[in-house]
Amino acid sequence: MIRSLLVLTLAFVQTTSAYDAQLDGPGLDVALISESRSITPGAPLTIGFHIHHHAGFHTYWKKPGMVGVPTSLEWKLPQGFTASEIRWPYPENTFMAEYPCHGYERDVTLLVTLTPPAKIETKTVTLKVDANWMCCARGCFPNFQSFELTLPVTRKPIPDPHATALINTASKEIPKTNPKLICSIQGHQQIELKLSSPAIPKSKKVYFFSSDGQVSSDQPQKISRGTDGSLILTMPRSEFSPKKFTSLPGVLKIEKQFFKINPAYPKG
Repeated sequence: MIRSLLVLTLAFVQTTSAYDAQLDGPGLDVALISESRSITPGAPLTIGFHIHHHAGFHTYWKKPGMVGVPTSLEWKLPQGFTASEIRWPYPENTFMAEYPCHGYERDVTLLVTLTPPAKIETKTVTLKVDANWMCCARGCFPNFQSFELTLPVTRKPIPDPHATALINTASKEIPKTNPKLICSIQGHQQIELKLSSPAIPKSKKVYFFSSDGQVSSDQPQKISRGTDGSLILTMPRSEFSPKKFTSLPGVLKIEKQFFKINPAYPKG
């Protein structure tokens, strides 16, 4: 009996050690990808920062909530080029240790649109970006890496099928507005988000991701039904909420769908 317990204990220790080793950093693989293998003067180009997470790891959405640091991209571009803000795919609920946060456990591609000038004098163009991220599991592993893409200048784009497939997947994950979804907001310390639409399900699989910190990832979200059949999401205002606000921007998860919303507070 003692020998059996000893064998089980050793097996548990070995398994735990192997698991712990798997949760050491960096916890991901990253790559800078482009939908085209070339640059065409005046033609916008979609660039993706692709993140493959190892099992058990996550990175962070643009507003992680209570803990976490979002991925950032700082571009160093030739004269005349401009870069858009990051377009973020919909976030997930995850945990850093015991703390709830908003991030990504799945593979994800952050999208940026680069716009070249109408005239390019050189035969090639080098795009540079400094990327910062924090990847977490049992512990957190902040990291930094510089990337370069040198592309020829051509009259027409040269598509990259593999990169385009990843970018198309990410594009479908960008939350969009839904004109059939009617949202209204009221309250100060207790925020009440009212949803009225035939699209609102009777189930309670609804969650709000705040993109400006008015609601934190550790705040409870209570769901109730109005007398008119609407769904009401009641959320305490975060202590880290911005002091000045006129609306409630964020991403609303309804079942398996994600919508971009920004209802305005009543004036006065």
